[in-house]
Amino acid sequence: MRDIIWIGIGAAILAFMVSGCGNKIPQGKYTPEQMKTIPFPNRYDLPVPSGGMTFNVASETVTVKDLTVLLEQQFKPLAAQGSFAAFKQAARPAFRETLRSRVTDILLYAEARKKAPETIDDALDKAVESELKRFLASYDNNRALAENALRTMGYDWKTFRDFQRRLILTQSYLSKEFTDKRPIAHSEMVDYYNTHRQEQFCWEGSMQFRAIDLIPARMPAELIGEGETAETAAVRLSVELMDKIKAGEDFGKLAEQYSQGPLASAGGLWRPITIGSGSLPDTYAILEQRALTMEPGQVAGPLTSEGHLFILKLESRKDAGCKTFEEVQDAIEQQFQFEFRKEQYSKMVERLMGQANVLQMEQFLDYCVIEAYAMWKPNS
Repeated sequence: MRDIIWIGIGAAILAFMVSGCGNKIPQGKYTPEQMKTIPFPNRYDLPVPSGGMTFNVASETVTVKDLTVLLEQQFKPLAAQGSFAAFKQAARPAFRETLRSRVTDILLYAEARKKAPETIDDALDKAVESELKRFLASYDNNRALAENALRTMGYDWKTFRDFQRRLILTQSYLSKEFTDKRPIAHSEMVDYYNTHRQEQFCWEGSMQFRAIDLIPARMPAELIGEGETAETAAVRLSVELMDKIKAGEDFGKLAEQYSQGPLASAGGLWRPITIGSGSLPDTYAILEQRALTMEPGQVAGPLTSEGHLFILKLESRKDAGCKTFEEVQDAIEQQFQFEFRKEQYSKMVERLMGQANVLQMEQFLDYCVIEAYAMWKPNS
């Protein structure tokens, strides 16, 4: 539930950033996929220090709990099972990255707040109210359900409102700061396409089929008629089954009833295979070979291979192919611009982190790791 709610909130805010809010707040520059690469912490309702070591940045306070609540699921099992040395080696980088993200976000918001116009509050209030209404509407305007969803995320209406306000203002600030575009030559995009064509713009062929697998050596006695061998009975049965399929009977049900292969209970349905990968055993390679000559929905058989008689139905097929440069030119240009903005953002982060007390951060990190291990280690 928590993940679903978070995705919904992010999508709603991004939709707002695209549509804008008059001329008060600039439009967003990023797609939802791109915004995933720019870290924002899940919460902004930072608690008042309650004892123990804390880290102060701008006008806000980061506590041990702010980090452990985000990393508990990942590292609590390690603390329960391993030594402190092993725990510290594995967990400290994650604690450092989480703290860095939190500090960056606080400093970024402080800068956005400082550079915002005096009239920004009215626009923010309207934008936040819009997001709150949209969130409530996503629960059919059932306030009790919406409040329960907020609680699972660690919010109440006040802290959720604060979260929306900060995130909208921060994204607005980023959009305003990153207005420059990188000049991109046509030849540069063509080179990129040729270099990355195979892994990014091409796909392998695939197919999926059903098969009724008749194996004379396993033919049930009740299916062998008087004077028949198992082999002749299998041939006769394959012809009868083809007639039933042509008459409209369900292929999957016939496979369940008559197939002696391992996939009979699944109606003879094979998992999708990559065309030309050679993933099928030799006995079954004939199925791929014949399917390549068929269209989806067609049935073929009987096909004979190494003691098996197959009746084959092609369910789906997608041939290998590649998109042309013209088809992906816009996407390549967008990728170049996005990488340019990521670089801009990284430089901004480094500049903001220069405002933090690095020595105190490292000391606080050590304290967090010790406290987390003590909290999560049984009988510690």
